[in-house]
Amino acid sequence: MFLSQITTKKSAFIAIQLWLWLFLVPCFQLHAQDNPPNDTIRITLDTTHVKKSFVKRVIAEATKKRKFLLAPELGRSPLTGFYTGIYYLQLFKLKGDTDSRTSNIETYGTVTERQQYYLTFNNTVLFDHEKYFWRGNTYLSKFNEYFYGLGNNIDVHNSDPIYFNYFNTLQRVTRNVIPHMFVGLQAQFNKTYNLTYDKGGLLDESSAIGKGGSQNLGAGPLFLYDSRDHVIYTRTGTYLDISAMFFAKAFGSQYPFTNMTIDFRKFIKFYKNDVVCFQTLINYNWGNVPFRQLALMGGDIMMRGYYPGIYRDNFMMAQQVEFRIPVYKIFGVVLFAAVAEVQHTLQAFNWQDLKYTYGVGLRIMFIKHERINVGGDLGFSKNTKTLALGSGESF
Repeated sequence: MFLSQITTKKSAFIAIQLWLWLFLVPCFQLHAQDNPPNDTIRITLDTTHVKKSFVKRVIAEATKKRKFLLAPELGRSPLTGFYTGIYYLQLFKLKGDTDSRTSNIETYGTVTERQQYYLTFNNTVLFDHEKYFWRGNTYLSKFNEYFYGLGNNIDVHNSDPIYFNYFNTLQRVTRNVIPHMFVGLQAQFNKTYNLTYDKGGLLDESSAIGKGGSQNLGAGPLFLYDSRDHVIYTRTGTYLDISAMFFAKAFGSQYPFTNMTIDFRKFIKFYKNDVVCFQTLINYNWGNVPFRQLALMGGDIMMRGYYPGIYRDNFMMAQQVEFRIPVYKIFGVVLFAAVAEVQHTLQAFNWQDLKYTYGVGLRIMFIKHERINVGGDLGFSKNTKTLALGSGESF
């Protein structure tokens, strides 16, 4: 999960310096919650006569077998001014469930000098020997974003700010039926309120649904095939998530519509610990879809290099490939490229309107035994570029 995304050079420079500095300083004050087992990999450094260098201290800290990650953040962006936040990741296995993959809970909160805020809480919990899989995310914010219009053919140099409060929670519970295969149910509630924007601006003049705000409750089935070796940093395995969500008036939805999502990922390890990763994402909506629940292109997961939601419409198809390459000790790099397109209908999809991005990222492994990284991705597109900082991997 990447914590922030910056789109200007000055803001990026400030955020990189302060985010990494604030992270690295307090990380040396963290201690493992339990004594490490005998097979813990450690680097022994003689400090009797020689003081540890900064790099050696970072490497030694990363080899400690801790179960959490704590990182403050400080930066600046044009929409927020200066902002400060804190990120916390807790890794765990439920009692008596040591043969399951590691579960995690993460939370992140930010406040800005313009009295904005957002708070996220994500959970990935495997229990009863991976018989059940509970995943969810909850998001609360008072924030603003740029609106560029609807569809695939917009002017990327023309946008209007919109201001709103937003609450969203998505919870998914699945049960294992055969090895690696899960079936289950999901439910989602979201509400956009206190929405304001310029009269005569792009949103006001558009055909967008939900310009006065929206409130929707949906539920539906999901199918999951998951053979990944690790849920955060995957080296091998396959992930296939097929889900449908029905936002019906009978559930209390203001705007009834249906969403179907297909998310396929493949991870292949080669050479030593190098990994090549593939992802195909299809997001299709039909009905009265509020503009903030349309398929969105851009952000820190898919199509890095585009502002989040710069392109939005009913349908999106996207593909990306990423190479994860360890370089030295706890340091590594990623190389990525992606293509995507949004359209109002599936039939309107055409190869001429495909958008592309590419970029490079830096990784520093701070929880070695669980392969948890921090770092940043610099993404480029035809007309824009973005920098995302945070922890974990994009997918």
